[in-house]
Formats: sequence, structure tokens, C-alpha cells
Amino acid sequence: MELFARLENIEYHIKQLKSRCEILETKNGQLTSENQRLKKQLENNTKELLNFQETNKISNLAQSASLATDTTEFKKQIDQLIQEIDHCLTLVKK
Repeated sequence: MELFARLENIEYHIKQLKSRCEILETKNGQLTSENQRLKKQLENNTKELLNFQETNKISNLAQSASLATDTTEFKKQIDQLIQEIDHCLTLVKK
């Protein structure tokens, strides 16, 4: 009889472990989905930030161009900006 009671006890604990495992698997699925959503949101926010930074640089460049009388300095600034944009595009493609 003692063996039967021990088997019932083991069966009870196995059922509890199975239930906990199912709960954890469900929670893991939810967290995985949330993680993917947050990664996508971070990617979108990063792209938006880069766009804002580029817009700001262009605005600053336009403002300095209106103040600058030396066109060679202005051309250097434009070339530098183009190189930065190319670098950003390369990073976004990765």
C-alpha cells in the first residue's frame, strides 16, 4: 500500500510540474512576442532619430550657407554631409 501512495504522490507532482511547464511556455511565448515588438519599435525609433538628425544637419548647413560667403567651405560641408549620409545608409542596410 505504501508503494501505491508514493506513486500517487509522484503522479500528483508530475501533474503540477506539467501545469507549471505549460504556464511558463505560454509566458515565454508572450515575452517573445513582446520582445519582437519592442525590437521593431526600437528599430523604427532609431530610423526616425537618424532622420531627425539628418534634417537638423541639413538645417544647420543651410543656415551656415546663408551666412557663409566662402563657397569652398560650403562645398566641404556638403561633401562631409554626403559622406555621413552614405555611412548612415550603409549602417541601415546591415
